[in-house]
Amino acid sequence: MSKRLRSVRVRAAAAAYVLRRMGPPLLYAIGYLLTATLVLRWDLHRHGERLPDFVETVWSLWTLLVFEPTEPFPHTPIARAVFWLTPLAGLFLLAQGVFKIGASLFDLATRREVWTAIMTDQMRGHVVVCGVGHVGYRVIEELLGLGEDVVAIEQQVNDSFVEQVRNRGVPVHVGDARNDELLEKVGVGRAKAVVCATSNDLANLEIALDAKRMNPEVRVVMRMFDQRLAAKVGGALELDQSFSTSALAAPIIAIQATCQGVRSAYRLDDVVRVTAEVRVGASKPETKISDLEERIPCRVVSRRRGAEGPFSSVRPSDVVRAGDLLVVDTAAVDLPAVRFQLGG
Repeated sequence: MSKRLRSVRVRAAAAAYVLRRMGPPLLYAIGYLLTATLVLRWDLHRHGERLPDFVETVWSLWTLLVFEPTEPFPHTPIARAVFWLTPLAGLFLLAQGVFKIGASLFDLATRREVWTAIMTDQMRGHVVVCGVGHVGYRVIEELLGLGEDVVAIEQQVNDSFVEQVRNRGVPVHVGDARNDELLEKVGVGRAKAVVCATSNDLANLEIALDAKRMNPEVRVVMRMFDQRLAAKVGGALELDQSFSTSALAAPIIAIQATCQGVRSAYRLDDVVRVTAEVRVGASKPETKISDLEERIPCRVVSRRRGAEGPFSSVRPSDVVRAGDLLVVDTAAVDLPAVRFQLGG
């Protein structure tokens, strides 16, 4: 959905919310005006007083209801009572409307809850992240960087990550993600993916099962601290992906402890692969990237000319020169050999 269309839909939803909140007082006002008009006309008629037409009577009572009377005070007793009661009714209805709308406009918690509900209702094909801790917060950052719509659930509202996520424009629902009603509220039924990133393995498992039950097509990624359990659960329950944060972090920690310039590490089957920076040696001749990749067990991901400046993507026909800083993808065991062959 385009930002412009979403902005229009959000404004329409906000207007609808105000109308829903103001609906009962408005209906009460209309009911009172019609009833008071009939009573006033009946009393004037039975005492032989001049009767204005029906619309004029409604208008006179309306002006009285909003504290701006336009008609003189009547002489008949019931009509006088109507004139006394009408401003009081207007004061009561005004107080009801101000209270209902004011609670939404001036109370931070209520205003935030309304905004969260409206924003969530407009989302389709979004990602639901359950748990806004260290892992959940980083996942949300990456998803926003990819241009994805995100809705979050967090049980601990005093966590500093929650405010940071809200400041990025992400709706955060407060509560237990194992609650079916809350999962429905965040739109699991129309989401593209659910990330279970709380610090409780059993809670993540329950959330994953509930999400699949509500939406069998949704992609579920589940965090688990126990790596062996993660592998067993993911396969047995047909979840899309289960992961252990310690297992993901272990390769990069081990490689960075022994090698400089390593940017990331990942495990592919039983092989740990890394992306690392490698400086081309001063004595190396110019070489096409395609030729370099045939001779050396690596793939060139990006390149930077000289000592400063941004990294840029590369093509097989691009030429590598002495002094270039390359980011290469290679097996961790091959990294020393790659550096030796490129750096001399």
